[in-house]
Amino acid sequence: MKRAFFYIFLFVIICYYSELTLNNSIGQELNKRSPYYLSFTSIGANLLESRLDCWAKIKTITSAEEMNQTLLTILNHLDLPADKNEFLHQETEELLLTQYNLNYNNRTYYFMLQTNKLQKNSYLLMTLVNNQDDQQLFQTEKKLNELFACKSYYRFKGVINAWPDNTGQEELLSIVMQNLNAETTNIYRDEQMVSMTGFSSELSSRYIPVDVAGTKCNIQTAIRRNNTENKTEIYLGFPLLLNDY
Repeated sequence: MKRAFFYIFLFVIICYYSELTLNNSIGQELNKRSPYYLSFTSIGANLLESRLDCWAKIKTITSAEEMNQTLLTILNHLDLPADKNEFLHQETEELLLTQYNLNYNNRTYYFMLQTNKLQKNSYLLMTLVNNQDDQQLFQTEKKLNELFACKSYYRFKGVINAWPDNTGQEELLSIVMQNLNAETTNIYRDEQMVSMTGFSSELSSRYIPVDVAGTKCNIQTAIRRNNTENKTEIYLGFPLLLNDY
């Protein structure tokens, strides 16, 4: 009888610690999720596109050959294939440009190096787009920051198979902002779209806030109807949405 009781007690202890370990693992996995993940999930949105835009001031470049070498250095550092035959050069009295577009591992990259001859300064612009989560975007931003001090903006586009009215759109965005623990500082509305801008202290270490008319912001959301497909598109921007939506 004592032995049976011992085995039952041991079984209970094992089950308890197994559940505790499982819950801890699940919690850690959820903490690793991107901020967009819970927001999209909470309103039934599916991710269509993740986008990263980075730009930085770099050492002044004065010739096309220097641009080629700089771009090759960047591509090699990011472990990306480089084809100099695909580098596009353009020169005017004021500007010197080099562009390179690349599709690699189901991701699209766009690079541009620009020199203003009159102001004698050079800049790098890089855009990365994929249809998966943002892990590759974060890794690329991290590696690029090893070369330059970059400013970065993230954008996530999702779709909802529903057709809410303006009130419903605003309610959905409110849920998104709540899931991001963000305080809404500004709301824009028109017949097709609603947009909210706000600040979340929990995101301030991950996305550097920007100043908008004297207000600190690190999240912008937007939702609009897609009249062609009878669906609703939602956008998340950290710290703001830069591109058309």
